[in-house]
Amino acid sequence: MKFSPRTATAVLAACAALGLSPAAQPAGADAPPPVDKTVPKTALPAAAAFLGDKDADLGEAVAYCQNAPDACTFTADRRTYAYHEKARVIGEAYANCTRSTLERERTVSFRDDAFDSVNQAQDGLFPHRTLAHPKATSAMAEQFERGAESEPGKWTWTRTEKSTVEVDIKPGQASWVEVQPARKRVYGSFRAAGPDAPPFRIDVIVDSPAAAPASRVYQRTGKMTAAEKQRCRSARP
Repeated sequence: MKFSPRTATAVLAACAALGLSPAAQPAGADAPPPVDKTVPKTALPAAAAFLGDKDADLGEAVAYCQNAPDACTFTADRRTYAYHEKARVIGEAYANCTRSTLERERTVSFRDDAFDSVNQAQDGLFPHRTLAHPKATSAMAEQFERGAESEPGKWTWTRTEKSTVEVDIKPGQASWVEVQPARKRVYGSFRAAGPDAPPFRIDVIVDSPAAAPASRVYQRTGKMTAAEKQRCRSARP
């Protein structure tokens, strides 16, 4: 029997996220500052713009980089890392109201998109998304791809995954599916290019679906809730 999706709160308490730590960096003056991995992708620290050693207007710096695909270059720094998000419930919960074990295959799908600190800092300022966009057609998106990947156009701005799970539900149990999407968080800077370019620099963070490692998909089972038990009783003739 199908039920509405369970809330993830109780489930996530028992399923802590499994992160992939970046390689340790040597101590020293050139070591990057520590990364706060508790920051969610939807609340990244704001992008910051500089003109030489002074603060600059972010909108002005972004407009310069957006002017042409070669107006700026992007370079990632060593704080970049891959990780798995916290587990979240996808699809509906299934309850076994019978007296026999239920075994079947279940196909689930989920979608993940990219986020960036420029769009989040300047929400409403730009008529189109500057970096993270499913079509990734902006000049800054091209600059980012060239700096973050060895081949332009290979960066993953959005991804839809489908997975088949073997479901095994004992009598009186409920079953649901959780996913921990694989993501990559890139720290780096855009810099104005060319001998006559103003010394603009934009420090940004881009958090995007990752091609590797693979996302994790789990089947979870547990006791039925009171509401699920009631639904089972009411469904029987």
